[in-house]
Amino acid sequence: MTSAKETPQQPSFILSGSAPFLKSAPPASLPMRHFAFAAFAFWIFAAEFAIHSTRLLGFDFEALWVLGLAHSLTLGFIAMTILGVMIQMSSVLWEIPLQAPHRIISLCWWGFSSGLTIFVYFLWSDRVFYWIPAALAALSLTGYIAIFIRTMLAAKKIDWTGKHLAVSMVYLISLAILGVLLSYDRERGVIFPDPQGALIAHIHLALIGWVSLSIIGVSYRLVSMFALSHLESKTPGRLALFLLNVGLIGLVGDSLWNAHRFLPLWASLLSAAYFIYALQMFRIFKERMRKLDPSLSFTILALFGGVLWCALGLGLSFGWIKDSVHAREAYIASALLGWVTPFILGEIHKIVPFLVWLHVYSPQNFKPPVRVPKISDLTSQKLAWGELIAAVFALILVVLGFLIKSRGILRLGAFSWLLVATLYAINTMISLKHFLWKDPRWS
Repeated sequence: MTSAKETPQQPSFILSGSAPFLKSAPPASLPMRHFAFAAFAFWIFAAEFAIHSTRLLGFDFEALWVLGLAHSLTLGFIAMTILGVMIQMSSVLWEIPLQAPHRIISLCWWGFSSGLTIFVYFLWSDRVFYWIPAALAALSLTGYIAIFIRTMLAAKKIDWTGKHLAVSMVYLISLAILGVLLSYDRERGVIFPDPQGALIAHIHLALIGWVSLSIIGVSYRLVSMFALSHLESKTPGRLALFLLNVGLIGLVGDSLWNAHRFLPLWASLLSAAYFIYALQMFRIFKERMRKLDPSLSFTILALFGGVLWCALGLGLSFGWIKDSVHAREAYIASALLGWVTPFILGEIHKIVPFLVWLHVYSPQNFKPPVRVPKISDLTSQKLAWGELIAAVFALILVVLGFLIKSRGILRLGAFSWLLVATLYAINTMISLKHFLWKDPRWS
């Protein structure tokens, strides 16, 4: 046995500390299948966007194709990643295992992934009964929600991140209900007198209520951990959360029943909430003295993308930017590709190699002279920097292409996103391959 005097310097002591966590954590296959599917869906989205990007500016605009493109990103990449992160983080956030058998979680994944895949395929192949696979995906998503809510209720305490995720679950339920009603009312027009307002409500429940609120909550834990810094006060965060909820509820209600007459007010409240949150994040980076890595650089890009999203939202709501299809597309692109996607890429570049390290290498008892692997050894930093550079150009080109209605610029931006997705998929495979083949340097 190792003596007490030796343990602080011995790699085996450091690595053995993960054993208690592994007992309550889910099997690696559960979150990893979510991340693998998300990387694949992101590449499919980027490839389809690159090949047919000009259809968004042409006269042959097809709603079904756009729906498939949007859901391959929002559900295939964004939602699948968030679900994988929540499955992995639950035992950390609430200090309790997921309150469901692992086979049930696996069944939810199979239902959601297969339903989403068939749903997008039906949309792109112009099938009539695309609502059937959509119902399967929605039913599976309901299973996820039930598991997470049951786990939260069983927890002794819900921390600051958990409170954000709990509120986001409420918005996710509202989003799902509104989506079903929109699908039912698409041809009948008896539920929503203003279908455009209902669509605005649906989009913002997704972008702000579920996705952004989940990202904000998770960032308080992950960004602080990765940046080796933390916030002393939660007061700005509480104010941001309050303003976000007031602004979102007001925007949804105004869009559904009041012909969106007060959009400038709700846009101002939501933008104020975001800027308060962004200032908190920049304080974390200001206190960090170490050199930035690709993961944290992606997070900074996401924060600036969020500023762009707010600026376009304020411009459209106050009438400073002409309300047109192209301006709205730039607004949505800045949200999905400027704020959400870079943030997810940044965090996953830390989470996936860490989980590989945790499940593949940390349970072993390393003894000198065997070198202990670092998390950075399980991924490619060069590819990650390449993703970041390509993402910066891709975001600028896509938003600019929409705003000035340029087919060439938009096409160039779309192919830049394909490069990002390709490098990201390769980097994900570099990390996941360790489950099949252990590096002999650490085996």
